[in-house]
Amino acid sequence: MAEDFFMQRQYDLAIFSIVSAKFKNPQLPGLNNYLNAYMVHKVESIMKGDWYAVLGIKDHGVGAGEIKKRYKGLAVMIHPDKCSSVAAEGATKLINEAWEHLSDARKREAYDRFLSSSKR
Repeated sequence: MAEDFFMQRQYDLAIFSIVSAKFKNPQLPGLNNYLNAYMVHKVESIMKGDWYAVLGIKDHGVGAGEIKKRYKGLAVMIHPDKCSSVAAEGATKLINEAWEHLSDARKREAYDRFLSSSKR
């Protein structure tokens, strides 16, 4: 059912379905993977192009190590080899794009300048 909601871009319902399934059967494998893949899509749909948000980072001043840690954690969890959700491939592309912007110091600096100028 969650996959159907996701395919209809009803991200909140897809997430609710997974959380409900976790509540009913916490031992069911792979639910966290699905949940994270759905969350990446939901965040991107709301925060269009906010690569920090895609990686689940609230503080834009975090160090490169924290960005790498968050990226690697998501990459392993939602990679299509580990997550059979239809959301996995798209979520993987989104976190890879986030990593592309935030892993390189010059790109990150330019991106941060862009973010601060767009907030004015």
